[in-house]
Amino acid sequence: MFKISFDFALTSYCQSRCRTCPRTNNATGEPEDWLTIRHVPFAKFKKNTLGFNREIEYIKFCGQTGDPMMHPDITKFIDHAFTMTNNVSVNTNGALRSSNWYTKIGNKYGKDLRIVFGIDGIDHDTNWKYREGVNFDKAWENMVAYCNSLGYVQWDFLIFEWNYHQIPLVAQLAKQINVDEVDYKINTEEHGLLDANKLPMVKEMICQANTI
Repeated sequence: MFKISFDFALTSYCQSRCRTCPRTNNATGEPEDWLTIRHVPFAKFKKNTLGFNREIEYIKFCGQTGDPMMHPDITKFIDHAFTMTNNVSVNTNGALRSSNWYTKIGNKYGKDLRIVFGIDGIDHDTNWKYREGVNFDKAWENMVAYCNSLGYVQWDFLIFEWNYHQIPLVAQLAKQINVDEVDYKINTEEHGLLDANKLPMVKEMICQANTI
């Protein structure tokens, strides 16, 4: 039996105004007019996924128009996902829910639950340049709490013209707080686009960071 995987978009709610996100109007920072703001009902999700008869490699809660942690029933979605697979991941900007929630869910599922924190700076001002609307201190507190639990922590660091110099510090901090994995991604959109002449240097910085 072959393995399949799923990426479910649970909500179109998000407190962030990331300028290159599909949900955000680049000029105003507000949600696009075509976007309907709503949550997927948990009962509907559960009904539509009951009786899956194929082996599922992993289930991911990410989507393109919202942050899964905005969903009031995210815990139920995670719990139900684990009835179908032993590998679940959730992508978030990190500043939603409480540190206590992250500690509890991490200790419940351990390394089987990967939470991917999209934090693009090591301070509020840098992170806000893309993650506008995100409380950096809260996001950092939540990531540290999850690092101190039994869960698997992935830090996604999106590289812009304004933050590439922080790559070495990201690597050092990640090691200090016991992040399991750091994924450095170079932004390819016009907003914050890295100077092309710096690409070789930045790629070398990433290589060095991955050895720390």
